[in-house]
Amino acid sequence: MFMARISEKQDRELVALLVDGSPQALGELYARYKERMIYFCKHYVINEEDAEDIVQDIFLQLWDKRHFLGSVTSFSGYIQTMTKNCILKKLRHFDVHARFAQTILMNNNNYTNETEDAIFDNDYEKLLNEMIERLPPKQKEIFRLSRIEGLDYKEIAELLQTSVENVRKNVSLALRKIQDQLSNHTDIQFRF
Repeated sequence: MFMARISEKQDRELVALLVDGSPQALGELYARYKERMIYFCKHYVINEEDAEDIVQDIFLQLWDKRHFLGSVTSFSGYIQTMTKNCILKKLRHFDVHARFAQTILMNNNNYTNETEDAIFDNDYEKLLNEMIERLPPKQKEIFRLSRIEGLDYKEIAELLQTSVENVRKNVSLALRKIQDQLSNHTDIQFRF
């Protein structure tokens, strides 16, 4: 009965409930805006999973920063701005990666030193594995299944008997943690 009433509330009422810590209000806002946000994101990012990760990140941020939402007058405008900012951040990351790859290609057209490539690949793999090992056990398992084994979210959810949303949340959190840790290694650019 509570859920039926919450779905009838306007955005500003849901934001007020969210500020007070209501996960149901967050869930309702997510249900209202998810598809619209994913559709918008897909115009700028490579695939639907990246778009879904961005939307998931935004709603995690909303929950984390819910106490600061009291002054938001237009939730749709606020969420649209957050979406644009997250897309720009992701595109900047891709741009840095692309510029790095372009520089390597331009400076090393005839470069075929297999030994040095193997060392670089080995260092990359070692550093990435160290970062993955620092994740909490469940996140580590889900991240490995997603990014290393190549399973999609639905397959992982079925394998681990959990929800797709839980898988998506854990992959998103793991990516954020790894990227934060990797910010100290500006000489190497990673793409997951």
